[in-house]
Amino acid sequence: MPTITDLPCEVVASILRNLDSLQSLLRSLLVCRHFYSSMKESSGVEATIVQQQITPALLPYSVAVMEASRLPYPRIEDSVRNLLDTLFHEPAQLTSRVRTMPRRLIGIMARTHDVVHRLATDFATDSWARLSQADASSASKSLSLSPAEYFRFCRALYQVELFYSLFRGEPGDSTGTFEESMNPWFFSRQPPWENEQLGCVQEFLEAKLAEASLDVVAHEVEFGEFSIDYLTVGGDNHWRQLWLAQGIGFTYQLMNASSYDVKQALLTSGSDGGRANLPEALAGVFEADPEDVILEDYSEEEIQSLVLLGDDTDTDMGPYESWRAAHYDLPRADWLMLSDDAWLRERAYVLWDLERIQTHHLLELFGGSPQSPGPVYHDEDLEEMQESFDERSNIWQRGGSGYWSKGDYSMIVWPSQSEEKSA
Repeated sequence: MPTITDLPCEVVASILRNLDSLQSLLRSLLVCRHFYSSMKESSGVEATIVQQQITPALLPYSVAVMEASRLPYPRIEDSVRNLLDTLFHEPAQLTSRVRTMPRRLIGIMARTHDVVHRLATDFATDSWARLSQADASSASKSLSLSPAEYFRFCRALYQVELFYSLFRGEPGDSTGTFEESMNPWFFSRQPPWENEQLGCVQEFLEAKLAEASLDVVAHEVEFGEFSIDYLTVGGDNHWRQLWLAQGIGFTYQLMNASSYDVKQALLTSGSDGGRANLPEALAGVFEADPEDVILEDYSEEEIQSLVLLGDDTDTDMGPYESWRAAHYDLPRADWLMLSDDAWLRERAYVLWDLERIQTHHLLELFGGSPQSPGPVYHDEDLEEMQESFDERSNIWQRGGSGYWSKGDYSMIVWPSQSEEKSA
């Protein structure tokens, strides 16, 4: 009886093209040499799989992120602007590149999408759980994202990664690159609710990074010497923004690090990376309006001009209606990254479909007073952090290193101990 190894290579390749991921392809190739030979003799197997794994609407963003990561330092203005022009105006050009892309680059795209998918799923699940707690009578605790919602969560993650890849400065620079061009090239091509989606994702990533790094940042002696802040949230925490600027893969790796030592090594390596501050960039998108005209007083034509900036592949009005409910009585300068709206961004308020919003009566929630405060710390917490900086700095200056706890020096390594270990 014939077996699959008796099939012609082109038939086997056709079967392989229907696998759901490159990981599945790799496992198949390890099982049978004939599978490997069939793939080698047939071009486009990996490209076809990736195009099935990444939805058509997301594929241009995936290619743009990969292309951005390959741009040399220092970044060249024309290269950055041309890539963004292509993404916003001719996305099909980016999609067409996949067919002729080397296997190595296709693999990078697939791995990045795996991270995007997992982070998008985590954020959606976390934010919906918060909504359920805030309004248990109207919001179901179970979550099944619509295709449009899944697209929005993933697109925002891709755009955050694209921002960091394009506007991160060279290692050692104290600032990002092309800071004066971020608005015309990037943010101003999107309506405010889509930029607020980036703010939602950025704060989700920051919360995850803060949680994953806390043990190291609050206890490692060397990090105390550098007074690395583990309380301040947002753009004013420059160390945290430096680590976030290393990209979503860095944050995801830190979230899943297996030990304290692995986290410490990762944070140390990221300390020498280039800088970019997304919260500050978003907060500076809109200049203050001298007349302080509030959103409610804008004409329909002015509102429509904002709507037309939106992605053609996402015409659902849920994000716009949610954003409008939260900002109807505010002037332009307060349309993005308002500190009072942190509780809304935790709940991904501009990422849900209108049908879900209406079904669960969420506009009333989004347009009302905050249901819970943002991150809160007290003067005592700041004093305790400063005391830890002082103690750890003193230990570092005397040659000590390792894990510090208040009142416990048992895990500090002193120079004599290091010499004994190396002897």
